[in-house]
Amino acid sequence: MSTPTRGVDPYSKQVIPVAEQLTSSSSLSPLSIKCGCFEGDFIQVPNCRSWLRMILCDYDSAFRWIAELCVSELAANAIAHTRSSWIGGVVWLRVEFYPSMVRVVVRDNGSEQTPTVRDVGADAVGGRGLSLVQSMASGFGHQGNYLGREVWFDLEGTPET
Repeated sequence: MSTPTRGVDPYSKQVIPVAEQLTSSSSLSPLSIKCGCFEGDFIQVPNCRSWLRMILCDYDSAFRWIAELCVSELAANAIAHTRSSWIGGVVWLRVEFYPSMVRVVVRDNGSEQTPTVRDVGADAVGGRGLSLVQSMASGFGHQGNYLGREVWFDLEGTPET
């Protein structure tokens, strides 16, 4: 029997490529989960990065650097484009650990806007963030609506031993 090379994303129910260990007959359940909650203010983006750096302390520096870059973009987008920036708004981070992959999920307070990877010109001031996340991560996606949205990215890797 051959090992499947694709799985079902537990959030959006879409078929996605996943690491071999996740496609075994067991399940896609994470080995562990860490969660954090931050005020919906741009001043909290460095705190999101610091928190993630601490959570991923057992991973190599290149892995952490990519994770911090991606979470900075997603947290800033959550604050800039959703109700998370409103009074009392928050941004939640969830880190899910799998045998050979980490999924980082950023949840916001919702918006009518849908996150879109855009193709922008060389002289554009913004609009490259989700494209950057998509190119750096091994997986990327979102689900939700005006009541709340989760945007996530996957990074393949294991802790250093």
